Amino acid sequence: METSEDRRQKRSVHRCGFGYSARNNDRRECYGGCGFGGNEGCAGKHDGVWKPCKAGGRWEIGWMFTHFFIIFIISIFFEYLFWKSGGIGIWIEDKNKPVSRKVASGGGIIVVSLVSLYYVYMNTFISIALALSLLIALSIGVYDDFKSIRKWKKVPILLLASVPIVAFYLLYGNLWEPKILWWNFGILYWLAVIPIVIAGFANGGNVIGGYDGMEVGIYTLISLLYVFIGISKGDALIVQISLIPLGTLLAMLAFNWEPSKIILGNSGSFAISALLGIIPLIGHFAIVLPIVYAPHLLEVYLQIKYTRKYKYTVFGEPDENGILHNKYGKMMSILHWIISLGGMNEKLVTLVMLGMEGLLCGLAFSVWYILFM
Repeated sequence: METSEDRRQKRSVHRCGFGYSARNNDRRECYGGCGFGGNEGCAGKHDGVWKPCKAGGRWEIGWMFTHFFIIFIISIFFEYLFWKSGGIGIWIEDKNKPVSRKVASGGGIIVVSLVSLYYVYMNTFISIALALSLLIALSIGVYDDFKSIRKWKKVPILLLASVPIVAFYLLYGNLWEPKILWWNFGILYWLAVIPIVIAGFANGGNVIGGYDGMEVGIYTLISLLYVFIGISKGDALIVQISLIPLGTLLAMLAFNWEPSKIILGNSGSFAISALLGIIPLIGHFAIVLPIVYAPHLLEVYLQIKYTRKYKYTVFGEPDENGILHNKYGKMMSILHWIISLGGMNEKLVTLVMLGMEGLLCGLAFSVWYILFM
């Protein structure tokens, strides 16, 4: 049974699961060795004494990747069942095709459910808080898929998904430094920054999408970036909470690639976008967010600029060969610009967008590594 002395010693050691040292804030001294296994993402108890855990102790990186492959196989199985059973009964017109066809929406339910279950299995305070936030965002997304919540209502409603994270702070705030880059926000970090990040990313993460494999592919690349950062900084918690969504997203991509059989739907995009927004704050590498989400920020700007003047979509007009054409004559979206390159079918547009995102992920990793490693 944990004593008060245990708790005191635990607070004095490296809070490895959260990417910084409690003693001198030297991130390089903190390896997150005990994020795996349930010691509250903090330190490990060795010979009856709480000590900082280094990589290679309880951090079994091979075991984490074993979990990754297991969750990938399980996801493939359930996504296949979802596809064959007709999903949740929501069928969406598959755009950018010369021939009309429909695909099942709501595949994100499988992705988010499996990630949430694994986070509960991790049995750490922060992973359980993340699981609860994901399930709240999932519930809002499912409702939106069926009933279509008005745009101006989505952001305030999605603030509810931040409640478990804020509650985690109220209970265990000493385990997570309220800091982004070089600025300490204090109590505002919990009352403003975290809710805004979760609601904002949840609502805006899918502004670039609608093309087979694009949205899921972008999420996959960003998750992979987080895994590399977690490994580079020796942070077990970041590796683990990023590997699992990576596994489920890769499985989803197998069914979402052109021609898609399943799409995420808001049931998946709300929760996954929120998760990918919050992980860098947990791991103290938020500097990557404006880089990897630069296309999304530009797309939001273009939507604000043109939505009131024009009724338009991000889709192209396919000819009989599937080649897309910009039917608006204006570049009102990044995807319109890609289409304007000429000779682009849906798959090529997706590949170009994913290539751009891959380059941005590489740039984000380089900037983070140079400044913080």
